[in-house]
Amino acid sequence: MHKRFDHEKIEKTWQKNWRESGLYEIAERDETKEKEYVLVEWPYPSGNLHIGHWYAFAVPDIYVRQRRMQGVQVLFPMGFDAFGLPAENAAIKRNTDPKTWTEQNIYFMRQQLESMGNAFTWNKTCNSTDENYYKWTQWMFTKFFEAGLAYRGEGMVNWCPGCNTVIANEQVLSDGTCERSGDVIEKRLMPQWMLKITDFADDLIDDLDTVNWPEHTKEAQRNWIGRSSGVELDFVLSTEDTVTVFTTRPDTLYGVTYLVLAPDHHLVASMQNQIKNWSEVAEYVNVATKKSERDRLDVKKEKTGVRLQGIHAVHPATGENLPVYIADYVVAGYGTGAVMAVPAHDERDHAFAIKFNLPIKVVVEGDKLIDSAEFTGLNCVDAKQAVAKSVAGRSTNTYRLRDWSIGRQRYWGVPIPVVYDPDGNAHPVPEEHLPWLLPTDVDFKPTGVPPLAKSKELFERTEKIFGSGWKPEVETMDTFVDSSWYFLRYIDNKNEEIFSSKQSQDDWMRVDTYFGGAEHTTMHLLYSRFWQKALHKLGFVKHNEPYLNRINRGLIIGPDGNKMSKSKGNVIDPDEKVALVGADTVKMYLAFMGPYLGTNYPWDNGGMAGVHRFLERVYGLSDHFVDEEPLASTKALHKAIAKVTEDTIAYKFNTAISAMMVYVNQAEKEGLTKDSYEQFLRLLAPYAPHLTEELWHQTGAKTSIHQTGFPIANIAFTKDEEITIGVQINGKLRGEISLAPNAGEDLALELVGKQPDLNERLKDLEVVRVIYVPGKILNLIAKG
Repeated sequence: MHKRFDHEKIEKTWQKNWRESGLYEIAERDETKEKEYVLVEWPYPSGNLHIGHWYAFAVPDIYVRQRRMQGVQVLFPMGFDAFGLPAENAAIKRNTDPKTWTEQNIYFMRQQLESMGNAFTWNKTCNSTDENYYKWTQWMFTKFFEAGLAYRGEGMVNWCPGCNTVIANEQVLSDGTCERSGDVIEKRLMPQWMLKITDFADDLIDDLDTVNWPEHTKEAQRNWIGRSSGVELDFVLSTEDTVTVFTTRPDTLYGVTYLVLAPDHHLVASMQNQIKNWSEVAEYVNVATKKSERDRLDVKKEKTGVRLQGIHAVHPATGENLPVYIADYVVAGYGTGAVMAVPAHDERDHAFAIKFNLPIKVVVEGDKLIDSAEFTGLNCVDAKQAVAKSVAGRSTNTYRLRDWSIGRQRYWGVPIPVVYDPDGNAHPVPEEHLPWLLPTDVDFKPTGVPPLAKSKELFERTEKIFGSGWKPEVETMDTFVDSSWYFLRYIDNKNEEIFSSKQSQDDWMRVDTYFGGAEHTTMHLLYSRFWQKALHKLGFVKHNEPYLNRINRGLIIGPDGNKMSKSKGNVIDPDEKVALVGADTVKMYLAFMGPYLGTNYPWDNGGMAGVHRFLERVYGLSDHFVDEEPLASTKALHKAIAKVTEDTIAYKFNTAISAMMVYVNQAEKEGLTKDSYEQFLRLLAPYAPHLTEELWHQTGAKTSIHQTGFPIANIAFTKDEEITIGVQINGKLRGEISLAPNAGEDLALELVGKQPDLNERLKDLEVVRVIYVPGKILNLIAKG
C-alpha cells in the first residue's frame, strides 16, 4: 500500500548521522578485503549543482554501495577542479577575486553534494587550488623540465581573442572557434611552454589494448593521435634545398606530377629571393595561416594555392622537373609539411590538379603497377618497399598529435615554476621554494598581457630569492594539467613528502572503474594517460596506465528532447526536485531512465512521480507481514536478488529497479515475512539509501544497513518448476504446453499428444523433424 513519508526529515537525519559517524571514511587499506577504486570526474565548483552533476555522481553511487555491501573495500573520493577561466571570468563579473569566489562555491557545492546522500570517501578529498595540491603539480612540471619533457619553444598557437589566451588544439572546435567562448581562433607565432606528449604517441595507441574501455572511446583516441606508417622520400629543389615528404603509398611515386608545400613550411620564406611572384605568395601565406587546421584539412572545401614561380623540384626516380605549389590543404605541423602529389590516386591532389590544370598520371590498375619503369607489373604491396628502396626511402611513422601547449596568459591557474636568469635562460624553481605561489597584487582583467607580468610582488620575490636581474615566468598552466593526476593525490592526500607514496599506489592503483563524460575522450582522458606515462617513465608511479575500466554516461536532456539551456527554458533544477520528492527518488529516477552506458535520456516528471509512488509502497510494505510466506513471494524475492545483483554490476540499473518493483507487487498481493522484508531492504539500500536506513532502524537494528551484507539469492528459488512454451507446426505458433524447464523431448511430445487442438492439426500430417530447445520452444516440421 502507498504510505507517505517525510523524505526531508529522513534524509537530513541520516546524512547527519553518516557524516558524524564517518561511515564512509577509509583510514587505511584493509588487506583482508578485495579493493576497488571507483572514480568520478571531479567537478568544477560552479556554485550550483545541475541535473548533470546528479547523473554523474548519484547513479555511480548505487554501484559503489552494492560493492561495499558485497564485502569489497571501495574507495570513492570526491574533490574540486577549481582553477580556470570560468572562476576568473565570474570573479571579474562580480568584482571579487577568484580565490574568494572559488572557496565560497566549494563550500556551497559540498553541501549540495552531501545532500545527494552519496557514499563519498570525503577524508580522501583534494582541491586543485589548494597550495598543498598545486605544489606537487609544480614539482612534477620541474621533473618533466629536467627530463626534457617540458620545454620552451616557439610555434604557431591557437589564440582565443575572447579568452585572451592560448588554447590547446583539442579545445578548438571543428568550425575553428573556441569551445568555451565561441570566438574564431587566430593563429599566432609566439613562444610557448610545451609538454612532449608526442614522445608517447605509440604507447598511447598501443596500450589502449590493455584497458577495458568502450571501443568508440579507444578509436577516438587513435584517430586523434593519428598514427600513419609509411616512408620519407627526398625531393631536391632547384634552389638545392631538400624537401622531405611522407607517404603511405611509395608505390605511386611514378604518378607524382607536382609538389605541394604548406604555406607555413620553413623553406617558403627562405626562398623569397628565388620566388618570382613573391608578393602573391606572401599574401596567400598571410591568409592561409590564419585559417584553422580543421578548415584547411576539410576534403570538401574548394582547393586553393599558388605556384612558386622560379622554383621546381626534381623527381627522385625519373629526374624530370616538377612544378612546386603552396596550398592550404597541406599543414606544416602534419607529416613533414610537404606532399608529393599523385592526382590520379588521391582525392585532394586530384581536385587540386583539376583546378590548376596539372597532369594526372595513372600508375595503378587494380592491384598492379603500370607505367612505373622497371616496377611495372608488381603488385602494390611488394612495390611499396621496392620503389622506396630504389630512391633511398626511409620507413617511419607520422602522427596527427602535436605537443601539448600548456602556457596560459591568464591569472587563475597554477604558476609555471620557472625563473629566467639575466641572460634569459630558463631554470626550474627549486623544490624548497615550492609551492611557487600565485601573487595577490594582480589586476586579472584580461588584456592579452599575462596578469602576472604586472605583479610587483612576483618580480620582487624572484629577485629576493635568485638575485638581481632574474625574472619570473608570468604564464599559468592549462587547467587540464590539474586534472591529469588528481586520482594519485586522492589516495595519499595528506602526504607532505611526496605527491603519492609507492605504498598508497600499491594499495589502490590502478583506478578500477572511471565514470565520466564522453566529451573528455580526446582531452582529459588523453592528457591524464600521458601524465601517468611520463611519471612512469621517470620512476614515480608503478603503472603506465591510470584507468582499467571506463564507463561513459550520456546526457539528461530537456523534456522537449533538446539539450538543456536557460534560453530554451528546459533546465531541470535538481534542488527543486529534491525538495519536492527527496534525494532517493531523484537518484532512483535517474537510474531508472535506462542503462548507464552512453545514451541520452529526456527528463520526464511523470516517470519521477512513478518512482516516488514505488518508494511510498516500500514504506508501507511492513503492513503486509504474514507468519507463513507463500512460495510465490519467496521466489519473487530471490529472483529479484539475482537480477539486481547481476544488473547493478553491469550498470543496468533500470532493469534492476524493475525487478524490485515486480517483487513489491507480489509481496503486496500475497504477503511477506519480516525476514524477507529485511532482505529486501538490504537489496534496495544502494538505490534508496536514506529510506532503507530509516526502515532498517525501525526494525530494531542498531547498526547501519550499509554495513550489512548484500543479500545472496538462493538459486533453488530462482528457477521455475514449470514453464509454458510455444508449440509451432512448420514455424507457426499453434498451441502451448507446460513442463519443467529442463524436461526432455519425449515428455514434450507426450504432452503435445494430450492436446486435442494440436492432435487435430497433426492428424493428416507426418512429423519429419522435431526442433526442441528445452525451456524455449518446440517446432514440429510436418508434411501432408
